[in-house]
Amino acid sequence: MARFLIPIFLIFAINSASAISIKNGPYLTNLGENSAQIVWTTDSPAVSWVEIAPDDGSHFYACERKKYFDSPLGKKQIGSLHRITVDGLEKGRTYRYRIFSKEVVKVLPNGNVHYGDTASSDVYRKEPLRFKTADNSIKELSFLVVNDIHADYKRLGNLIKNIKNFDFLLMNGDMLSDMRNQEQIFTGFMDTVCAATNGEIPVFMARGNHETRGPFSEEFLAYFPTPTGKPYYSFRFGPVYFIFLDGGEDKPDSDIEYTDLADFDKYRSVQADWLKGVVESQEFKSAPVKLVITHIPPAEGSWHGAIDVMRKYPEILNNAGIDVIISGHLHRHLYIEGGKTPFKMPNVVNSNMEAVEVHIGADSIKLSFITPDGKKARNDLVFTPNSAK
Repeated sequence: MARFLIPIFLIFAINSASAISIKNGPYLTNLGENSAQIVWTTDSPAVSWVEIAPDDGSHFYACERKKYFDSPLGKKQIGSLHRITVDGLEKGRTYRYRIFSKEVVKVLPNGNVHYGDTASSDVYRKEPLRFKTADNSIKELSFLVVNDIHADYKRLGNLIKNIKNFDFLLMNGDMLSDMRNQEQIFTGFMDTVCAATNGEIPVFMARGNHETRGPFSEEFLAYFPTPTGKPYYSFRFGPVYFIFLDGGEDKPDSDIEYTDLADFDKYRSVQADWLKGVVESQEFKSAPVKLVITHIPPAEGSWHGAIDVMRKYPEILNNAGIDVIISGHLHRHLYIEGGKTPFKMPNVVNSNMEAVEVHIGADSIKLSFITPDGKKARNDLVFTPNSAK
């Protein structure tokens, strides 16, 4: 009989082993009228899913709720970074959700899987998390823009402390000085973003030139997925059509800083071809307000990156009805009047010490510049959309 007894040291090892836990997140991104993407990490490999329920007054346990998995090729993905797309949703509707990760302890050569514990959002003591899908028929929209944080998460926390008053958060590049590993992404800025948005307010990211640097830079899209699968992308949200451009690096591709890895001139040319199709789309043309978001100001600068953009993009954008370009990169505020450069539309450059509160109305685009202590840094900028002129 003794051979069936588990040694005391083994019992202790089993009981003292740490269970899987949610390490970072969740955060909400790629929110549209009919879908959203939810991202989080765990401290162990796992199979993960999201459970969704409409916010209709019913108890979450009233019935079995639909589960969404990350299974692009028909098999549920195993990993510690989890990106789950929930779709088939209704526009302008609030949904409740919970996240779950079931630890994968071992995958045997024959394909059998040994599972461990399951981690989840706090489903017993708290209400489920909530988000509201977009509704492109609405006439007003507000969002908050930050940029050039360079891992100063304390300043970032002060700049976004009122994010719950906005429809979403927009990070316009250089949130880090380079990309080294997953931990740096979260300790540098995303843990602060997750705490402020609580997995309920969408976040969108524009890649800055510093996010192209470092050994982990090729993983950018794994943490900040986009509709195009590229760092440049576009979407409609409420009355606004957003074009996120990626200026790449600011110096020539041959610069010593890029260690012979840069190929951004060709990248910007490919992006320009994509942009031509975007401005010809009916979704773009029908939007009352059209904004371009890009880290490096395309309408300013004598460095190669800006010059290359000014060579390739004005002809595409100038007759497309773009209302305003919003940029960062310079670490100072700058307003570039439309027509003073090859671009006909104004370019507003936000400093690294302020957040931009953007309020879109039926006949106005208002930008307010807010310091970390909540004060206005300067007078508001107000524009009339081209569609209202």
